[in-house]
Amino acid sequence: MDRKNLNSRNTDCYKLQQDYNSLKQQFDAITDKNQFNENKINHINKKLTESLENMSDAFVAVNNDWEYTFVNQKAAQMIGKKPEEIIGKTVWVSFPEAIGTPYHKAWYKAMKTKKQINFEDYYAPLQIWIENRIIPSKEGLVVFFQDITQRKLDEQKTEDLNTKLKTRNRELYQSIIQIQKINTELIYAKEKAEESDYLKSTFLANMSHEIRTPMNGILGFTELLKEPRLTGVEQQEYIKVIEKSGNRMLNIINDIVSISKLESGQVNLSLKKTSIKDQIQVQYDFFKLEAEQKNIELIINNSLNGNDCFIRTDEEKINAILSHLLKNAIKFTDNGSIEIGCFKNDTTVTFYVKDSGIGINSTKLDLIFERFRQEDDSLNRNYDGAGLGLYIAKSYVNLLGGKIWAANNTDSGAIFYFEVPCIKSHEIENDLQIPISISANETQKLKILVAEDDSISLKFISKILKIFGENLLIARNGIEAVNLCKKNPDIDIILMDIQMPVMNGYEAIKKIREFNEEVIIITQSAFVFTDEAEKAIEVGGNGYISKPINKNQLIDHINKEILASRYKSQTKIPS
Repeated sequence: MDRKNLNSRNTDCYKLQQDYNSLKQQFDAITDKNQFNENKINHINKKLTESLENMSDAFVAVNNDWEYTFVNQKAAQMIGKKPEEIIGKTVWVSFPEAIGTPYHKAWYKAMKTKKQINFEDYYAPLQIWIENRIIPSKEGLVVFFQDITQRKLDEQKTEDLNTKLKTRNRELYQSIIQIQKINTELIYAKEKAEESDYLKSTFLANMSHEIRTPMNGILGFTELLKEPRLTGVEQQEYIKVIEKSGNRMLNIINDIVSISKLESGQVNLSLKKTSIKDQIQVQYDFFKLEAEQKNIELIINNSLNGNDCFIRTDEEKINAILSHLLKNAIKFTDNGSIEIGCFKNDTTVTFYVKDSGIGINSTKLDLIFERFRQEDDSLNRNYDGAGLGLYIAKSYVNLLGGKIWAANNTDSGAIFYFEVPCIKSHEIENDLQIPISISANETQKLKILVAEDDSISLKFISKILKIFGENLLIARNGIEAVNLCKKNPDIDIILMDIQMPVMNGYEAIKKIREFNEEVIIITQSAFVFTDEAEKAIEVGGNGYISKPINKNQLIDHINKEILASRYKSQTKIPS
């Protein structure tokens, strides 16, 4: 090889060596740099892993194939498995119980939409509440989650406490409202009590006046009757004053008795077929003379006829209501007229009493029906009365299931209405029809037994019964009455007092009915707080009359019972 070629070859080798050295230096530099980067990455990964491990949240990473690529210790603890048991495993294979839960749906949604999803829910398999932050990445998902069960329990406790507080606040509010209501009621009750005390005081003062006034007439004119050399005209005048005073006092006592019975709940209803026409006519006849004495025209306005006149109601209560309204009208009417009437529809009948008197203060149209109330309760009022009549009338109307009200007439005076329910005439059974004739000879040959322990009452009754003959037997107690009935089976009528010594009237009637079913027994009593009439009928009596006994009323009652007995014996079907 020539020298020239050799030098050229040496030159090429040197150049290659130089290139190699340069490339090696570059490679070594790159290698060193890669090692540095790798160390840096490893350091970063180590730091990241330490950070993820030290997090308070549980953390897992999942690739696009749903395989766990990272699980920190917090997550492993919550899941209940070691990280190496989970990493590399498929999520839904490792936890098939999660399929179909909100977690399964949320993870899939985040993977599909590549959008972050935050939610919390109760995870039944682990029996804990979990808060989730699902963050999509190119490689798959990273999920941060933590156990929020205690927070949820605290929230529930707080919510329960708030609910209890709200409930308690409502209860306190209701208590405050109730206390305010009670205070209002107490104030009202205090005012009513004060008003009641005033009304009672006024009533007692008025009642004292109302009782003492007729008593003064009775005792004063009784004393005057003792005076010698009185003319017959004077005697009759004094007797009329005594009679009028006695009737006035009896009315007051009857009103007090009615109030007592109403207050004690001892007023019962006795419903039967009643003629509206007869009720109005009875009141008209009773008050006609009193109205005429005040130059008042008493008018009946009743268009009802035939079966329309009949209703089923309590006859005595209707009588009492009409009586109180008419007394009231006559009291407050000095002249003009008083009209009593009624009208009827399918379900009710309405009575009214219209007068041309002084009318009613429009502010007291409702107050006048209250107990112890009067339109004018001052000491200088112009009208007497206890202020009980309208209250009794209203109470009776209420018992009958009706209503009562008052109004002023257009011209003058007042009008009182009361409405009561009625039963149509075709639904009412017909009453027993009794012949209305009896001869005088029949009533003058009666054998009558009077059972009465009070000597004054006995003397008065004996005087009345003389019109029925002299055949009168006397018993001072129930046992005597029973024994006299056994010895005298031909007794026609027994007038039986209820309250007697040894044996009372009720027991005596029961004993007599054991051996005598035909004799007429009329009970009499001064008792007023029980339904004596109904009780007397229950034990076997035929009728009832209350004390003080009215002469004409007793005679009419006896005649009525005789007629009923005669009719019964005539219509009895032979056995």
